[in-house]
Amino acid sequence: MTTARSSRIETIDTHQFGQPRSGAVYLVRGERTALVESGTASSAPRLLERLEDEDLAFIFVTHVHLDHAGGAGVIVAEHPEATVVVHPRGARHLIDPSRLIAGARAASPHLFPLYGEPIPIPEARIRTATDGDQFDLGDGVVLEAIDSPGHAPHHLCFFEPSERVLFTGDAVGNHGTPVDTPLTVPPRFDLERGTATLRKLQTYEPLRLAFTHYGVASGAPALLAAYEHRLVEWFDRIGQLLAEMPPDEVVRTILAEPRYADLSPTDRILVEMCVRGAILSLSADAG
Repeated sequence: MTTARSSRIETIDTHQFGQPRSGAVYLVRGERTALVESGTASSAPRLLERLEDEDLAFIFVTHVHLDHAGGAGVIVAEHPEATVVVHPRGARHLIDPSRLIAGARAASPHLFPLYGEPIPIPEARIRTATDGDQFDLGDGVVLEAIDSPGHAPHHLCFFEPSERVLFTGDAVGNHGTPVDTPLTVPPRFDLERGTATLRKLQTYEPLRLAFTHYGVASGAPALLAAYEHRLVEWFDRIGQLLAEMPPDEVVRTILAEPRYADLSPTDRILVEMCVRGAILSLSADAG
């Protein structure tokens, strides 16, 4: 398994959907060890192999979408010492993932089999986190929860101040992956709250961003500012296309762009999801 290390943070490639450098989880070590993100249910066996000798205190999930929290139930079953930390609005979906499963099937029936189905997590194994909550791992390592809506109303980022690393989930989009569209997946992206989140994240003055998709990148202030700009441009463009053509034609127009011509079938589906999510968001705002 491909990994990249810093002094206290280890990147683990989950090979999401069978593709390298498309999904990451992070081991964070103080006196105790935590996992940030859990990958998909399908990637859990690969991850468990890497975690075999780890004593996990926490599993932090940025939000409950299946590529971020889908594997948490499988990992918890094998690591009874771990507590799963999630936004209060996401906890019930980890306890009973039936609505997550139905939503993922509806949003992308062709992609759903690649996620795998999450298994329920006992309520006693879950702890909710709100904005500003801190989790001390010892040896100077702390993870602070940051309420960061936009991509989802139940989204958290996590900040580690000793290394000034921000774990972004999907709040800052992708990094270094073939799918370079903003992550505006169904059912809705809240543009106003999403851009406010990006400005809020700047106030933490991170040095590096740890992307779930994919890897740790330096130059955090510039990346945060650039993503805000891209989000606004993305919604402006799709809004203009919607004024000229029906939604399905908007999707075909975006996918016909040369930069998407050589994407894998899986990545083209991900682009389509982002376009359709933006369309749904604009339609909801108009309504």
